Amino acid sequence: MKNIFSLLFGLFLLFVVAGCGYKPTANIAKQTMGEKIFIDVKIDILNLTNSILIKDSLINMISSKLNAKIVHERSFADTIIYGELQNVSEVAMDSDLSGYTKIYRENVTVFISYTGKDKQTRSFTVSNYYDFIISTDSVITQSKREEAIKLAINKALADVFSKIAIQTYKVNNIDQNVSK
Repeated sequence: MKNIFSLLFGLFLLFVVAGCGYKPTANIAKQTMGEKIFIDVKIDILNLTNSILIKDSLINMISSKLNAKIVHERSFADTIIYGELQNVSEVAMDSDLSGYTKIYRENVTVFISYTGKDKQTRSFTVSNYYDFIISTDSVITQSKREEAIKLAINKALADVFSKIAIQTYKVNNIDQNVSK
């Protein structure tokens, strides 16, 4: 009986989602961006490792979620994505009774600009954080800090497709309203 209920509920949910015209943001972003994408990231000498993390994360995200081809020449690209690390900060979140910090938060802000198939350039920022714990008998290490920054960057860049989809939706609705 429980399996039949689960099956019926699953079918109902499928019909509701399909019937309302839902499209995943990755599909909208893929339509906006095309098949070939060039990624350009400003490499900050003072923040070299984190700048490279942005490029790696963008490449991984675009190739896995959009199944798009990353090209190495701007002239071959349907879309050019530019990324720049704007801010990295660390905040002590909690301390033990002795006053030693035991939880830190790495905050990141990344600027993204893209020129899509329509040759219009749009931009936005994405921000996120990652909390990490330091055990009472250890100190914060550079590798732990870099791992936390990497995870915060990945979390921030996960919002890129939804931002592109929202901007595409706004532009398409404005175009449709103007043409009426």
